[in-house]
Amino acid sequence: MTKDEITDLILESMRDEVAKFVDQQGKITSSTQYESKALELGRKFTAGLITHSAGKLPKSRNAKKKS
Repeated sequence: MTKDEITDLILESMRDEVAKFVDQQGKITSSTQYESKALELGRKFTAGLITHSAGKLPKSRNAKKKS
């Protein structure tokens, strides 16, 4: 996959989550609830970023690297 394809995949996977957050944003009355929702969204984005950008992982951490 190219860099642009990976970027599009990551952003597309988070589009629904961001849309859901924006819809709920006006209904949140508590600042702590707003903060927790924003942090939850950030954690989901970070997890998706890590999993999609990691690339192919080796079978073993101790495997000999080919150069």
